[in-house]
Amino acid sequence: MYRVRCFDGFAALPQAHRALLDAASRNDYFCSPAWFGHLMLHFYPGAHRVQIYGLEQAASGEPLLLMPLRACHIDYSAFGARTLGSISHPENYAPVAMIFAADVTDREELLTCLLKHFRRGGGDLPGLPVDLLRQWPVDTASDDGRMLRRALRKAGFWLQVYANSYNRYEDTLGLSYDAYFAQRSANLRYSVRRRQRALEKSGQLELALYKGTDGLDEAIEDYYAVSLGSWKEAESMVSEDMLALIRLTAANGCMRLGILRFNGVPAAAQFWIVAGGVGHCSRLAYHEDFKQQAVGVVLTNFMISHVLEDDHVSRIDFGYGEEDYKGGWMKDARDYYGFLAFNPGTRQGLLHGLKNILGRPIKRLAKAVLVMLRLRPPETAEPTQGRAASGNGAVDR
Repeated sequence: MYRVRCFDGFAALPQAHRALLDAASRNDYFCSPAWFGHLMLHFYPGAHRVQIYGLEQAASGEPLLLMPLRACHIDYSAFGARTLGSISHPENYAPVAMIFAADVTDREELLTCLLKHFRRGGGDLPGLPVDLLRQWPVDTASDDGRMLRRALRKAGFWLQVYANSYNRYEDTLGLSYDAYFAQRSANLRYSVRRRQRALEKSGQLELALYKGTDGLDEAIEDYYAVSLGSWKEAESMVSEDMLALIRLTAANGCMRLGILRFNGVPAAAQFWIVAGGVGHCSRLAYHEDFKQQAVGVVLTNFMISHVLEDDHVSRIDFGYGEEDYKGGWMKDARDYYGFLAFNPGTRQGLLHGLKNILGRPIKRLAKAVLVMLRLRPPETAEPTQGRAASGNGAVDR
């Protein structure tokens, strides 16, 4: 028999539950209270609060599964609904957090059991039953993504799947930098070598990597200078939450901040996070004054070399978006999705589920009828921005 408990914040976790969370945090920074705290502070202030739900053995109290979630009563897709959502970064650094005990073998059964409690409520669990579960990002081709989808349906939720973002990555387990580089296109290999030789011959090239707090202030100053002179909007590089994240990951040892200086002048900068065996390229920019020297290409090659040879990552992730340059560095691509799970057993869940499930077909039918009656002209489809923007939401019931 299992029991579900809810804890208001990480400080409220009992020792055994905290030990399970700490073990997960050591393997993956994106499961740590520090990471979730950063997200709550910068992206989910106000009405949102952290609730950690734990599924445990009823007799012994041994934790089997933890799900850190954010609880709120306001959601853009279902105003006023009791909502539990994943604590996720808008740029999808990590999938939905489902933290299982190491010796668990029946993961899907345990997850389904927890989700049934979310749908039906029971006991004195606060905020249950929920009207809506919002889980993102989800790689629907992964084992965990398929498991979450099946478990939500088994628990009785109505599930709407929507396209969230497009991601470039490459699996690099056991791959050396030399082997990786040999698999790039001839054009990219030639460009990297030629550009780096040209910089070395024409001046003083410095490639610096910062992994902790030593020298961090100087590195951030150079990062800031590159950002202000970049072709990108500086806000995306030096926003309050991004600078806070750089310092936070530096303190936790998973920051990789690369600076390319030419003749002592900062010309390119990149911020990576290494966590859970994955090297995440989070921010990259070059100063417009050095555009012709392709300093960004040289620095990207340097950073990839480091995470492969020193960090031995099993995957490199170039984040969301489908900019052309990413395809040269990363061979693989995938779409991330979001799950909106409506509880048909509650009034709000049923109403919002029907609205989302039937709303679009009814609108399309009404438009078609009006066009047939010549009461309005036919609409032409507008092009979408990126692959992930094209998803209108498939529904599972």
